Amino acid sequence: MKQAAIIIKDPHQQYEGLRTSVGLLLEGMVVQMFVLHHEIENMDEAYRDNMAFLDEIGGKRFSNNSENAEKYGFTHVTIAQAAAKVHQADIVIPF
Repeated sequence: MKQAAIIIKDPHQQYEGLRTSVGLLLEGMVVQMFVLHHEIENMDEAYRDNMAFLDEIGGKRFSNNSENAEKYGFTHVTIAQAAAKVHQADIVIPF
């Protein structure tokens, strides 16, 4: 099964990165979503629902921002840990 790493560094692209992650999961890919260097900018109901759906269907969420781990349930990773995970992916999609 192909693995995809979705890297979200632009706060204005958070929603598109999440939607892409969910779409790839629905297509049968293993997906790891990384929100790097910033806290989730707009945790509205739609974002929260999509994040819950990502979790339900087996996606993984990582962030090097401790606020995302504490407030929103992301797994906290260092940049080195994130880089190691991204290196294992077949497809890397930056946002």
